[in-house]
Amino acid sequence: MRSQIVTLMAPEDEAAFLSFVFERPTVSLITDVRSPTPEIHHTRDVRGIESLHCMLWDAAILPRPQVEHVPSCDDYYLRSDESLIQFLRSPGKDTSIGVGRIALATGWKGAPATNPNTARAMTTWFNALGRWIKANFANSFVYASDFKPEVGSRERTVWAGPRAVELSLQGWRLKHDGPPEYSLRYFDPSEEADVLARYRAPRTLIVVGRVVDVGEVVSETLQQQVFRVAAAQDAPFADFAGPFSCTRPAPKVGDEVACVFNENILGRHPEPWEPREIKKLTPANRDRVLEGLRRAWRV
Repeated sequence: MRSQIVTLMAPEDEAAFLSFVFERPTVSLITDVRSPTPEIHHTRDVRGIESLHCMLWDAAILPRPQVEHVPSCDDYYLRSDESLIQFLRSPGKDTSIGVGRIALATGWKGAPATNPNTARAMTTWFNALGRWIKANFANSFVYASDFKPEVGSRERTVWAGPRAVELSLQGWRLKHDGPPEYSLRYFDPSEEADVLARYRAPRTLIVVGRVVDVGEVVSETLQQQVFRVAAAQDAPFADFAGPFSCTRPAPKVGDEVACVFNENILGRHPEPWEPREIKKLTPANRDRVLEGLRRAWRV
């Protein structure tokens, strides 16, 4: 079993969650996965804890977690992952809160072998925590651009505590693991259809034009090179210069090309479009290349 629940907690939400967790008298919080000594630092009093990477440990299931000494850094690392629940706390900064998670891995390829003595009990415990979160937290969110608030889509994987939701309605930003320019926006579940109708997907544009200048190679690894293209009359701009992903045969000055652009939804620069891909067009391949780009970029 490998399961996780992505959570977003204000301090008050975390306190409520841990209050439920500690209803088991044998449970404590391991405050760090790395220590200079083999001692396992654990507590039921979480005041003043700064570490965001913690573990939930039930001594009734696992009497003592294992630690491993790593000579290269002369530290001890917590093991027994399959018999502990990972608790990544939500990071807070200024008026934003990021996501954390609870997670359990009782065995998967490349991970520690499942402990047959704890697997069933760990699964039952994790499921109980998940039921509590889903009964007390909300997952009615749109994940939308801060730069273009009308660009967004339904997000179903994040469960946010009531205090985090309250803060978001007061102007705080709830952040996921994606671009920092995107935030989660809560909506009342009864208004889902009306709310989602106000959002749209980012636009993608295919422009046909002609290369007027070939510039520097920006990245050999990503095959990115700067091209300046004079666009056809039906494009929203007369010409454009920027780094495009380019595969062979690379276009030359005078070649007709098809260029793919994504709408600028992050606001990292003033131009309305982000260059993505450029392909040389010939009379023999023109229709095939254009159709392939439409399919690949879902235009």
